[in-house]
Order: sequence, then structure tokens, then C-alpha cells
Amino acid sequence: MDGDEQFHDPIAAALLSDSTYERLRVRRRSLFKQPLSRKLAWQSGILAALGLIVPLSLLLPTSTRTLFPPGDILWSSPKILLLGAYAGTIVTVSALALAYVGYRRVTASGALSEREASRLLNIEDVASLISLITGLSAIVAINGIFILGQGGDRAMSMFFAAGGENPFAATTIPVSVVGVGGAAIVAAVFIFALSRVFARRLAA
Repeated sequence: MDGDEQFHDPIAAALLSDSTYERLRVRRRSLFKQPLSRKLAWQSGILAALGLIVPLSLLLPTSTRTLFPPGDILWSSPKILLLGAYAGTIVTVSALALAYVGYRRVTASGALSEREASRLLNIEDVASLISLITGLSAIVAINGIFILGQGGDRAMSMFFAAGGENPFAATTIPVSVVGVGGAAIVAAVFIFALSRVFARRLAA
């Protein structure tokens, strides 16, 4: 090993850090201990996955399209999109909560009190759990339905025979494929940009 190289233990570095936040973070039990910037990047990816409903809709065979409300499929409002709008909203709100945590860490310059550091860690844990478990699970389910629809009449008939209801039936709530998918892509780009900002600022 080169003499200039030094052994780096991130846990020891956090415990010896001047940052109250880092010392508390390394001591507490948490399912997601990854850096805040990485979790924001994951949330961006989850929202980008929700945006896949737009191309998936365009690829649906005619037999599946007949299950949608009449009219342009991209502007239709199938009830499965209610889950999509909910999932996209909770992931976005959770990402904004993480951005708030990152902002407070940057502006405090490591001078957070133990009480505020603990509060920020609680916000980060809750936001991470909601988005990376609940939000991800919902979006996987939505994309799964759209992928199932690619199988056409045979796949959907098997789904209905198993007791499933038509997930593409009309809903009166004004959500559309392009609205939910487009908003998810815009949010994904914005959140990914935030992740890069905090990757630089919190590592400084």
C-alpha cells in the first residue's frame, strides 16, 4: 500500500466528526443509512419508473385498449392511475422532506443542536421509509398492471378469472396517463438535480 494512502473508516469518521447530525446518524438504527443524496437519486429513479406508463400505454394491444375509457389513451383516466397519482405524490413529498433535511444541514454548517439533529433524522427516516417502500411498491404494482396488459386478451382474461377487476375502467377523478406520467418525469429530473447538489454540498 502506498505510504500516502490512509485507512478510512466511515463509521469512526462519523463518530469523531464535529457534526452532531453525523454522530447521531451512525449510532441510531435505521433501515436506510445511505447518504441523503443517494436516497434522493433513488426517489428520482422511482418517479422515472412511474413515467414509464406513457410508453407502456402506447404499446398496449388493441384488445387491452378496449378496456380503457373511450378516446385518446394518453388522455384517458383509468382508475389504476389513482394509485399512480397517490404513489407519485408521496414519493415527491418525501423527496421534498429529504431536501429540507439537506438544506438545514447545509445552512447550519454542522452546528445543529442535538435536538434538531434528532428531529431531522426522524424526518429523513420517515420520508425514506414511505417513499422507498410504500411508494416503490405502489409503482411496481402499477407498472406490473400495464405490463400485464401487453399480453392482450389472454393475459387480461386470466387476470379477471383470478378475481381481478378491470384496472383500466374509467374514473371520475381527472387524472390522465400523460398527466401522471409527465408529472412523474418532471419531478424525477428535478429531484435528481437536487441529489447532485446535495452530493456536492454535504460532502464538502
